[in-house]
Amino acid sequence: MVQVGLLEDNARIAKLCATMLQYAGHHVTVYEHPRECLDALLTEVAGRHVLPSRSIITKQPDSLPIDVLILDLHLPDITGIEVLHSLRANMRTRSLPLIFCSAATPTEVASALSIAPRACFIEKPFTYQELVAGITNVLQSTH
Repeated sequence: MVQVGLLEDNARIAKLCATMLQYAGHHVTVYEHPRECLDALLTEVAGRHVLPSRSIITKQPDSLPIDVLILDLHLPDITGIEVLHSLRANMRTRSLPLIFCSAATPTEVASALSIAPRACFIEKPFTYQELVAGITNVLQSTH
Protein backbone atom coordinates (compact mmCIF):
# COMPACT_ATOMS: atom_id res chain seq x y z
CA MET A 1 0.00 0.00 0.00
CA VAL A 2 1.27 3.43 -0.97
CA GLN A 3 0.38 6.68 0.78
CA VAL A 4 -0.73 8.90 -2.11
CA GLY A 5 -1.23 12.64 -1.90
CA LEU A 6 -3.58 14.17 -4.45
CA LEU A 7 -3.61 17.89 -5.22
CA GLU A 8 -6.56 18.39 -7.55
CA ASP A 9 -8.90 21.39 -7.46
CA ASN A 10 -11.76 19.71 -9.35
CA ALA A 11 -13.81 17.87 -6.71
CA ARG A 12 -15.22 15.32 -9.17
CA ILE A 13 -11.80 14.39 -10.54
CA ALA A 14 -10.35 14.25 -7.02
CA LYS A 15 -13.12 11.89 -5.91
CA LEU A 16 -12.68 9.71 -9.02
CA CYS A 17 -8.89 9.53 -8.53
CA ALA A 18 -9.22 8.76 -4.83
CA THR A 19 -11.79 6.02 -5.48
CA MET A 20 -9.61 4.41 -8.16
CA LEU A 21 -6.50 4.53 -5.99
CA GLN A 22 -8.31 3.16 -2.93
CA TYR A 23 -9.68 0.34 -5.08
CA ALA A 24 -6.07 -0.42 -6.07
CA GLY A 25 -5.20 -0.70 -2.36
CA HIS A 26 -3.61 2.70 -1.75
CA HIS A 27 -4.34 5.20 1.00
CA VAL A 28 -5.19 8.65 -0.41
CA THR A 29 -4.93 12.08 1.16
CA VAL A 30 -6.78 14.67 -0.92
CA TYR A 31 -5.49 18.23 -0.73
CA GLU A 32 -8.17 20.62 -1.93
CA HIS A 33 -5.93 23.68 -2.20
CA PRO A 34 -2.23 24.18 -3.01
CA ARG A 35 -1.60 25.98 0.30
CA GLU A 36 -3.07 23.03 2.25
CA CYS A 37 -0.76 20.65 0.39
CA LEU A 38 2.34 22.79 0.88
CA ASP A 39 1.56 23.31 4.56
CA ALA A 40 1.19 19.55 5.06
CA LEU A 41 4.38 18.67 3.21
CA LEU A 42 6.74 21.51 4.05
CA THR A 43 6.00 21.72 7.78
CA GLU A 44 8.11 19.56 10.04
CA VAL A 45 6.16 16.82 11.79
CA ALA A 46 6.45 16.20 15.50
CA GLY A 47 8.93 13.50 16.42
CA ARG A 48 6.62 11.72 18.87
CA HIS A 49 2.97 10.79 18.63
CA VAL A 50 0.96 9.48 21.56
CA LEU A 51 -1.66 6.92 20.58
CA PRO A 52 -4.92 6.33 22.48
CA SER A 53 -3.44 3.16 23.99
CA ARG A 54 -0.76 5.39 25.56
CA SER A 55 1.98 3.72 23.56
CA ILE A 56 4.41 6.09 21.88
CA ILE A 57 5.46 5.91 18.26
CA THR A 58 8.62 7.70 17.27
CA LYS A 59 8.46 8.95 13.72
CA GLN A 60 11.43 10.22 11.76
CA PRO A 61 11.36 14.04 11.92
CA ASP A 62 11.93 14.29 8.18
CA SER A 63 9.37 11.70 7.09
CA LEU A 64 6.49 12.83 4.93
CA PRO A 65 2.81 11.88 5.31
CA ILE A 66 2.78 10.63 1.69
CA ASP A 67 4.99 8.47 -0.55
CA VAL A 68 3.99 10.08 -3.86
CA LEU A 69 2.09 13.21 -4.91
CA ILE A 70 -0.29 13.46 -7.84
CA LEU A 71 -0.18 17.10 -8.89
CA ASP A 72 -2.53 18.93 -11.23
CA LEU A 73 -0.64 21.68 -13.05
CA HIS A 74 -3.74 23.93 -13.37
CA LEU A 75 -4.64 25.08 -9.87
CA PRO A 76 -6.30 28.18 -8.40
CA ASP A 77 -4.23 30.92 -6.75
CA ILE A 78 -0.94 29.00 -6.88
CA THR A 79 -0.04 27.21 -10.11
CA GLY A 80 1.17 23.61 -10.19
CA ILE A 81 4.56 24.89 -11.41
CA GLU A 82 4.79 27.16 -8.34
CA VAL A 83 3.90 24.21 -6.09
CA LEU A 84 6.56 22.18 -7.87
CA HIS A 85 9.19 24.90 -7.34
CA SER A 86 8.32 25.01 -3.61
CA LEU A 87 8.57 21.24 -3.28
CA ARG A 88 11.90 21.03 -5.08
CA ALA A 89 13.36 23.94 -3.07
CA ASN A 90 12.74 22.16 0.26
CA MET A 91 15.08 19.41 1.49
CA ARG A 92 12.18 17.34 2.89
CA THR A 93 10.31 17.23 -0.41
CA ARG A 94 13.08 17.58 -2.99
CA SER A 95 13.00 13.89 -3.91
CA LEU A 96 9.27 13.28 -3.40
CA PRO A 97 8.03 11.16 -6.34
CA LEU A 98 5.55 13.11 -8.47
CA ILE A 99 2.89 12.39 -11.03
CA PHE A 100 1.55 15.25 -13.09
CA CYS A 101 -2.09 14.53 -13.89
CA SER A 102 -3.27 17.37 -16.02
CA ALA A 103 -4.77 18.66 -19.24
CA ALA A 104 -1.77 20.97 -19.52
CA THR A 105 -0.25 22.09 -22.78
CA PRO A 106 2.90 20.35 -24.06
CA THR A 107 4.89 23.46 -23.10
CA GLU A 108 3.57 23.35 -19.51
CA VAL A 109 4.33 19.63 -19.25
CA ALA A 110 7.85 20.15 -20.64
CA SER A 111 8.41 22.93 -18.10
CA ALA A 112 7.26 20.72 -15.21
CA LEU A 113 9.37 17.78 -16.39
CA SER A 114 12.43 20.02 -16.68
CA ILE A 115 12.05 20.76 -12.95
CA ALA A 116 11.22 17.15 -11.99
CA PRO A 117 12.64 14.90 -14.73
CA ARG A 118 11.79 11.66 -12.90
CA ALA A 119 8.12 12.57 -12.61
CA CYS A 120 5.45 10.76 -14.56
CA PHE A 121 2.82 12.51 -16.67
CA ILE A 122 -0.76 11.27 -17.06
CA GLU A 123 -2.99 13.21 -19.40
CA LYS A 124 -6.60 13.92 -18.49
CA PRO A 125 -8.88 12.15 -19.15
CA PHE A 126 -7.10 9.09 -17.78
CA THR A 127 -7.97 5.45 -17.17
CA TYR A 128 -7.72 3.37 -14.03
CA GLN A 129 -4.84 1.43 -15.60
CA GLU A 130 -2.91 4.62 -16.44
CA LEU A 131 -3.32 5.97 -12.92
CA VAL A 132 -2.26 2.76 -11.18
CA ALA A 133 0.65 2.23 -13.61
CA GLY A 134 1.76 5.81 -12.98
CA ILE A 135 2.13 5.09 -9.25
CA THR A 136 4.17 1.94 -9.94
CA ASN A 137 6.34 3.61 -12.60
CA VAL A 138 7.22 6.72 -10.63
CA LEU A 139 8.08 4.72 -7.51
CA GLN A 140 10.31 2.34 -9.52
CA SER A 141 12.12 5.23 -11.20
CA THR A 142 12.99 6.83 -7.86
CA HIS A 143 14.31 3.73 -6.11
